[in-house]
Formats: sequence, structure tokens, C-alpha cells
Amino acid sequence: MKKFALFAAPLFASSLVAAPMAMADTNSGIYSGVGVGSAQVHDAEINSFSSGNLSGDRITDNNDTAQSAFVGYKFNDWFSTEINYADLGDIDYATDQGNGRYQTKAYSLSAIGELPLFYGVSGYARVGAAYWKANAQQGPASNQYGTDPVYGLGLKYQFETIPVFARAEYTRYDMDSDYRIDAAMASVGVQF
Repeated sequence: MKKFALFAAPLFASSLVAAPMAMADTNSGIYSGVGVGSAQVHDAEINSFSSGNLSGDRITDNNDTAQSAFVGYKFNDWFSTEINYADLGDIDYATDQGNGRYQTKAYSLSAIGELPLFYGVSGYARVGAAYWKANAQQGPASNQYGTDPVYGLGLKYQFETIPVFARAEYTRYDMDSDYRIDAAMASVGVQF
């Protein structure tokens, strides 16, 4: 996660410096940003992530810090598309055969519908697909990956005088019937 922060911080800082110079129209155009929040695993069936039979499997730590970076294109006040990278943190599990840890990352493409509410605030919903990978850091289970739905709801505040916005979002990564991650993220972005 530290590598992600070291990469994303200078990129975002340079965007903030360049954005006021450009004074972009916030009704359409390219935007980018970074986010941080919390991720929580639900319905994890570790036994299905193993070629053997892992008896007594249970999640011992199901939440961690999540980070994201995104780039999108806003077509108008109501519709945009977005590419998103999310590091959804680690989960720990225990079985009768030993303990283990999964580190999960997701790359998603989403369509976002936005509804302006009042004074720069808008509500939005996302729907899309995410390629995800759960890397087994240790323990008896194996790496897992797939492409599954991602959807979420959020609120966005667009500053009036500068092309910067802030978002709060709840997102579900519906990764396989045996592994779901909910992420609550706060993010900031720049409209170009």
C-alpha cells in the first residue's frame, strides 16, 4: 500500500497544480483522482478457494484499509465512464490445516449515472465489471481471480470556483458467490 501512496500522491498533486491553470469546464471532460477508505469481506468461503478440503475454515479479520485511483470521462452532467484501480487490503483466515491471508486488488470499468441535487451536490450510481485477484500471501488456500459485477452509490460535491470535486461512495465488488467485498471510500479528484 505504501508503493501505491508514493505513486499516487505526486500524480494527484501535479493535477491539482495544473488544474486551476486550465480552469476546465466541469460539465464534461477527463477527470482523475484518488481515494481511501475501508474494505470489508462478506460471505467468504475459504474452502472453495482450495484444491483440498479445508475443514474448520473461518475469517479471523475481515476488514482493512482500501485505496483507489481512477480516471474517467464525463460526457455531460448526467453520465460518465470510469476506469478504477482498487487495493482492497488483506483478510486473514484460519483453518484446521493452518492460518492464511489474502490480498485483494480489483481493476474495474464502470458507467456512472449522476443526478444533480443542489449547490454543487449530486448523487450518483455506478454499475460495471471488475477483474479481481485475491493473492494468497500465506496459508493452505490458493490464488483466485475472476471478472464479476461491481456497483455502488455515492454523493459528490463539485467546487464552484475550481475544477476539484470530493466524493463519498459505498461500492460492492461481487466477486464470486463465495467472496464479496464492500468498500466505503472517500475520494478527491480533478476535472480537466
